[in-house]
Amino acid sequence: ARRGRKPQPLRVHMNQVFKELMSRDKSVVYVGEDVRHGGYYRVSDDLADMFPARVQDVPPDETSVIGLAMGYSQSGLTPIAEIPYSKYLDCGADMFFEAVITHWCTAGGQKDGLVIRLQGFDKGVFGGNFHTHNMLYLPPGLDVVCYSNGRDYVRGMRHAVHQAKTAGRVVMSVDSTDLLYRRSLFPDGPDGGDSHWLHTYPFDEDGEDAMLDFETVIAYRNPTSPDEFEYVRTADASVTAPAENPDTIILSYGNGLPTSLQAAAQLRDDGRSNALVVDCPTLGHVSGGLRAVLARFPNAAVVMADVCKAGQHPFGAVLHTMQEEGLLEGRRWRVVAAPPTYNPLGCTV
Repeated sequence: ARRGRKPQPLRVHMNQVFKELMSRDKSVVYVGEDVRHGGYYRVSDDLADMFPARVQDVPPDETSVIGLAMGYSQSGLTPIAEIPYSKYLDCGADMFFEAVITHWCTAGGQKDGLVIRLQGFDKGVFGGNFHTHNMLYLPPGLDVVCYSNGRDYVRGMRHAVHQAKTAGRVVMSVDSTDLLYRRSLFPDGPDGGDSHWLHTYPFDEDGEDAMLDFETVIAYRNPTSPDEFEYVRTADASVTAPAENPDTIILSYGNGLPTSLQAAAQLRDDGRSNALVVDCPTLGHVSGGLRAVLARFPNAAVVMADVCKAGQHPFGAVLHTMQEEGLLEGRRWRVVAAPPTYNPLGCTV
């Protein structure tokens, strides 16, 4: 039996999808610091044994990591570049912006197709700002994604690599350290924790189900049962209402999603609100799926629960677009973001 048939945490799915992508496409290469030895958090475990010529260690120099990935891309390969922690991207900022801006300024004419994956968004109790950084670059020409679970990560990474290969896009995946080994939505429950954050690997998919594109959001109808969800892929998609129409829509991503589900469950139990939680994995972008959700529930208040620091958070860009287009007209809304502290201590919705 395939290993993926057993429910597994996010890290296992991340490792498995890179093996899948490299097995299917000989142009995919993986580069980074210590990646031949499993990389940080063992995400690249066994890749060097399986694909010895296509997994490349680079000294601890982020400019070199991104520069090597750009060179591979311009040579016809499809690189995945691992940066150990999101704060380390500062050290390779010039090369990073060169890749992103040249693609943008040429309207896609300059093909710098690559996927950058970063670790970030931990609880803020280890390593200070460098290891749990929660500020992101969102320049034009860059697609930024942050997935909340292994199931969506697999489908989203397939799409990211496809876009890098076929369209020459630069995609950055911010991988929540806090979620790598998470098993439970309610770890302090009466049974010592559930298994809601473990998923089976989505094998043998094709067509729409195989990938999670940049326009899709995930709507969770029941905050205590995350298996009750649906992908909302386009602006004109139908959206299934929960048992009771929501009076509040909570938008989040990454490790903000389980916190948002916990908050929605508490609000429901207290009789204070019936909230629909929506995972928005494409950051800084008002996706078609989000537009469909807002149109389906025009009277619901909107809470944007952002993992990043207040003042530069990705939902700031979303808020600007929604205000410009009148998508929040007549609604109550607010943004809840992490405080501007050295350690990303976060806050609870």
